[in-house]
Amino acid sequence: MENKNFAMPIIDNYIKQISSNWWDIFVTGLLFFIFGLIFIIWPEEAVRFIAYILGLMALIVGGWIMYNSFKVKNIEKNYNKMKQNLVGKFFD
Repeated sequence: MENKNFAMPIIDNYIKQISSNWWDIFVTGLLFFIFGLIFIIWPEEAVRFIAYILGLMALIVGGWIMYNSFKVKNIEKNYNKMKQNLVGKFFD
């Protein structure tokens, strides 16, 4: 006989996880509330700050992507060298 309440353990587990992390939800709400107050009280400074943060993030992520592009560029060359070495050692 098939268990018709197969979803109950899933829901129980979800409720346990959510209720044990109530503080995480509260802190997230508190931070958004404070962030909203800052935007209401100092709108120009808040927008300027966000622009600086986004610009800094773009520079960091862009540099990281360019750095990793050179690593990706060499993957095939390094793989072919490694494959030739392994074939030479084990299959000659």
